[in-house]
Amino acid sequence: MVAGLSHGPGGLEMGGLNMLLPYTKNCFVCGAHNPHGLGLRFRQVGDEVHADFIPTAHHTGFRDLVHGGILSTALDEAMFWAAACRMKRFCLAAELYVRFVRKVSVGQKMLLVAKFEIDRRRIWESSAELRDAAGNVCVGATCKQVPVDGPFMQHAVGDFLPDPATAAALQLFTAALRPA
Repeated sequence: MVAGLSHGPGGLEMGGLNMLLPYTKNCFVCGAHNPHGLGLRFRQVGDEVHADFIPTAHHTGFRDLVHGGILSTALDEAMFWAAACRMKRFCLAAELYVRFVRKVSVGQKMLLVAKFEIDRRRIWESSAELRDAAGNVCVGATCKQVPVDGPFMQHAVGDFLPDPATAAALQLFTAALRPA
């Protein structure tokens, strides 16, 4: 699955390349203006994609446990970004496998870590883990993904909000749309 995590001083951040990835206005996972969403910000760190996640009370499934669907959604988005960063092209999930290993509680500091695994031309595969502050895997996932075509990608790129902090990453995707 995903390579080992080394906790940096004062947090879950890894060193090395750290490029903030674009986000949209209304996406449930990354939407900046979605009051019901997760508000996650993804970053490329080497060949992985990371996001910090602290679930809140409105992510609850039963008592103070985070709903598995919320966790699955976050892992799916992380794997999307892992594939998009590697392939410079967007994709959609075709199959998602999630394994819940440890409980995740409201207020618990978590780190999403995703990595692109395999390019089978028409099907891509990625993996992801949701880790606690000690680096323990709480939830693991794998995903088979289908790359999207140029018009779909052009439409999707237009959904990102302008932000100087994400301009370099967005440039990688818009450059892929230009004819060679």
